Amino acid sequence: MPAAASPRRVRTVAVLVALQLAGSGTAAVLLQPGPQPATGSTSAVRAAPAEAQATRLTAVQALLRARGRAVLQRDRSAFLATVDPRRKAFREEQGDLFDALAGVPLTAWSYRVDADQVQRADRTLDARYGTWWAPQVTLLHALKGIDEDPSESPQHLTFVERADRWYIASDSDFADRGDASTRGLWDGGRVVAVSGRHSLVLGHPGSRAEMRRLARDVDAAVPRVSEVWGTGWSQRVAVLVPGSQRELGQIVHAGGDLTPIAALALAGPVRGGTAQGGDRVLVNPPNLARLSGLGRRVVLAHEVTHVAARAATGPLVPSWLAEGLADHVGYLGAGVPVRLAASELREDVLAGRLPKRLPTDADFDSDNPDLAEAYEQAWLAVELLVRRYGERRFLTLYRDLGARREGDRADALQDALQEVLGIGTARLVADWRASLPGTLS
Repeated sequence: MPAAASPRRVRTVAVLVALQLAGSGTAAVLLQPGPQPATGSTSAVRAAPAEAQATRLTAVQALLRARGRAVLQRDRSAFLATVDPRRKAFREEQGDLFDALAGVPLTAWSYRVDADQVQRADRTLDARYGTWWAPQVTLLHALKGIDEDPSESPQHLTFVERADRWYIASDSDFADRGDASTRGLWDGGRVVAVSGRHSLVLGHPGSRAEMRRLARDVDAAVPRVSEVWGTGWSQRVAVLVPGSQRELGQIVHAGGDLTPIAALALAGPVRGGTAQGGDRVLVNPPNLARLSGLGRRVVLAHEVTHVAARAATGPLVPSWLAEGLADHVGYLGAGVPVRLAASELREDVLAGRLPKRLPTDADFDSDNPDLAEAYEQAWLAVELLVRRYGERRFLTLYRDLGARREGDRADALQDALQEVLGIGTARLVADWRASLPGTLS
């Protein structure tokens, strides 16, 4: 759910959204946080003179520049030259990582070091490495034809000094502190690519048939989304196809249950109203395989809508509005009867159990047993707004609210509704509740 912006860090957004079709699974979106300080960060692991600290930082930055060049120039020897020669198992893993990247169309691969945020002292690591250092590192990578700005991924690397040279010794020493390095699809094995008119699909070699189908599906979804949202976005979508649900969880760092999820959108931060790269749609292979053709269409249009609208989805946009928009586009023209698409809400309404309020952000938590109904409520609230005021005015409301960066969220919604539609939140809720029996009968 969108969180209030902080002046000292990138806005963190983590929204699990579900779209339930009768017997067809769910879709979800996760908006990825930007780089965050390491948990328990303190000053340098060992006190060192300012000159020595500067020398260390310069050496590590040079090491990471060489590593980035090696990836882009496909120089395996140069890449492995950045890895601690004493860490044989880690060197083998890094060699596999380099090989897995060969099929990824990259235009950027680099690293940023924040020397002011470092891991605290650790006697176990002292004994293991001797002299070591673990500042906050961010990996920046860009996919060709997708990212105008690089995607940012936190990396928790351990650097060690060997005979006046610095190397990378590990990327997992701090996982037990909650500081696990972000994993990419390439960490799960060799990656291949399939390109479409509006899509770039990345997966493992065994997924080629599904990747080609996804490229076709997303190529069809993008124009449908643009017809509603407009063309003022990249209209290019990267899709990742993990080999398993477990790999999906590793990539998205999901704390919730991914079992019901068919697809999700992962997005990078928005700064100053501009998306900073990192837009990805990920699929959960076993669940996606169970979707009908209609189910795939709705799910993928839902996710592509989140990608298209991300830059306009500011911190004051409530989850119900973002999810209702995505469902509005997903279901538009699909011919799915409301009684099926909102079956759980329909059962409650016909039994006289009307919802008393619009769903809160907490209602979209993956652990909510009534998660599907929260999405149904959000969808029908947006459908009411579109039906009464028109799609254009609804989108004006969404963009107006999304452009607001400070203030109370409830007040912001009240003000936007009043300014754009001439109603308040109380009127919206009352009209929405009154409309449900007729809509769902």
